[in-house]
Amino acid sequence: MNRDFLESQGLEKETIDAIMAEYGKSIGGTKEQLESVTTEKKKLAEQVESLNSALTETNEKYANFDEQLNNATKELEESKIQNTKFRIANEKGIPLELANRLSGETEEEILADAESLSGFVSKRTTLPLGTTEPKDIDDEDAGLIKMLDNLTNQN
Repeated sequence: MNRDFLESQGLEKETIDAIMAEYGKSIGGTKEQLESVTTEKKKLAEQVESLNSALTETNEKYANFDEQLNNATKELEESKIQNTKFRIANEKGIPLELANRLSGETEEEILADAESLSGFVSKRTTLPLGTTEPKDIDDEDAGLIKMLDNLTNQN
C-alpha cells in the first residue's frame, strides 16, 4: 500500500495519514514476527548443519565396523577350534606338536580325526639311563647287579 494510490482514490491527507499509521502498526508487529522467525530459522539451520557434520563423522568412524566385527568373529571361531584341537590332542595322548594337524570344524570331526591319528602315534617311553656303577665290581655284587638289570630291562 502506498500514499499515491490512496491520493488517487480521492482521500484526504488526514485520512491517508490515519490509514498509513494504522497500517504501519500492523506491519510493525508482523515485521517483528518475521525477524523472530528468521532468527529462529538461522539457529535451526546451524543446528542441522552441526548435526549433519556429526553424522558424517560418525559414519566415517564406523564405516568398516561390519568388516571389523566379521574379522573378530572369524578370529574367535578359529581360536575355539584351535583350543578344541589342543584339548582333544591332550586327551588322546597325541603330542601337542601334532595338534595342528588334526582336521575338522566341529568337536566331533576333530575327535574322530584324533582317534584315527592316535593309532599311528605312540607315546615315547623314556629309556632308563645306563648303569652308573663302576665297572670293577666284585663277584658278590655282580650277581645282584645283573638281577637288577634284568628286572629294569623287562619293560
